[in-house]
Amino acid sequence: MRWLIVLPFERPGHMGVDFHDALVAMGHQARIFPYRRDNPLYKNRGTKAAYQLWILRRLERACLAWRPSVVLVIKGGPITPGVIRRVKRRVDTLFLNFFPDNPLWMIPFESIEAYDLFFTKERYAMRALESVGVRNLYYLPLYCVPEFHHPVSLSEAAAKPWTAPIAFVGSHYAYRERFFRELADYPVRIWGGGWSRAESPSVRAMVAGGPLWGEAKLAVYSTSTLALNHHHPMNDIVGVNSRAFELAASGACQVADLKDELPNLFVPGQEVLTYRDLAELRRQIDYHLAHPDEARAIGQNALKRALAEHTLRHRLEEMIDAVQQRFGRR
Repeated sequence: MRWLIVLPFERPGHMGVDFHDALVAMGHQARIFPYRRDNPLYKNRGTKAAYQLWILRRLERACLAWRPSVVLVIKGGPITPGVIRRVKRRVDTLFLNFFPDNPLWMIPFESIEAYDLFFTKERYAMRALESVGVRNLYYLPLYCVPEFHHPVSLSEAAAKPWTAPIAFVGSHYAYRERFFRELADYPVRIWGGGWSRAESPSVRAMVAGGPLWGEAKLAVYSTSTLALNHHHPMNDIVGVNSRAFELAASGACQVADLKDELPNLFVPGQEVLTYRDLAELRRQIDYHLAHPDEARAIGQNALKRALAEHTLRHRLEEMIDAVQQRFGRR
């Protein structure tokens, strides 16, 4: 099939670019169309609307010129129902959306039903949308990319800057700061943007560095005893975030708040550690810091499960199967 991947940014390793690379490896034809781009016209309120209109016209022309079998939109808040309708009137194509956040909060409601299929990790959102008659929804969890998410082996000296009894990699938000205040008496190290501005002195004392990517992030995940994954309270209602799959594919022993969908993806106590409240979180931390061999075994189990069931290729195969079942072979 011919796929046009419509994504926010064309950056190596980012969501959307990984779809392109995986589809090409599977024998498909694929091209990329970034709708956001890094420039002042998008970021300036006075020019943003005009810039988005220009982008939509370019997208329409790209579809008419290349005539893809499938237009796969990643997130795609600026992609309007109007441009989807105009393209579909002139090109025999399907519009799919892979939405990695909460669609009830992060995309205009009227945009959801414009797609032939709308893929979401949030069954809560599916139930809410289906209750008002929306029928183009498909549950599809997030994923790992083994080329980018994998264990790394480091010497003791090389691992030292990245090793922590308890690690977290992610940006600062107020709710996260409040969470880490409750762990002030634990050996937590945090990497990510914005943490130097934390109000709490105890949280600022946990900060080990700024944002991490690539091998540095993998080094933290691979060498720390426990890796925390407290989900976003608005983005992850019952679904599971991308960090869950990245940690698993890195062989980390993940400690996550228990979401409804998590046990279907990783077995609690065997492939992931879970908690429902702070008291349970403390019990998990206390036990597994005292038994690091058991923590490492859980990380290895998670790695095996991630590679067996939760790679991007697995998700694409399911996506293609869903398309063919509903619309036939393209």
